[in-house]
Amino acid sequence: MIVALFWENPWALSIGGAIVGTATNWLALKWIFEPVNPTKIGPFTLQGLFLRRQNEVAKEFSSFFAKNVLTSEKLWHSILNDPTTKPTFDLLFKNHLRKFTYSLAGGFGLIPGARLFSTFLAPQAIAKLPNHLHVLHPYVDKTLRLQATLQTQMERMTSAKFERVLHPIFEEDELTLILAGGFLGFLAGLIQQGIETGYVWEWLRK
Repeated sequence: MIVALFWENPWALSIGGAIVGTATNWLALKWIFEPVNPTKIGPFTLQGLFLRRQNEVAKEFSSFFAKNVLTSEKLWHSILNDPTTKPTFDLLFKNHLRKFTYSLAGGFGLIPGARLFSTFLAPQAIAKLPNHLHVLHPYVDKTLRLQATLQTQMERMTSAKFERVLHPIFEEDELTLILAGGFLGFLAGLIQQGIETGYVWEWLRK
């Protein structure tokens, strides 16, 4: 309306639509996380929509995270393939395997030599371990109780900490969402412009 008041041109609708689309998406993103702490203005208490519904968001977020990110399968894949964790796990696995093998074989009077164990038995066991982990996944998921633990910890967070957990997920795409709002607003204004100037009706008749 302001653009149309100062600029009598059919393109005012498209430009106005772009401004409105950009502004509304920017405002919507702001209202999700701001203000971080409850702020009283007259009879109203304002707080970011996600933060006001912290318990509900914590429940949904922890459910999604436990089912899609911190699953037993993905945790084991990271442990066995990440160069920062694999050497430590391999060493730990070898030590436990050595104790188990020596205690088991010792009962039969067959104790493998250290060289045979380190060059053949341990590497073979580590190489074949991923093929047998699938039987552990249901047990690991159930025992770790990641969803319940994550939900409880998120519900206990202060508003400021909770905002810092969630907001970075959106920050990467905020500009894209704002620009998308501007584009859709421009498109809506362009259609209105076509209706006002009669171009749309001419195009439909053709």
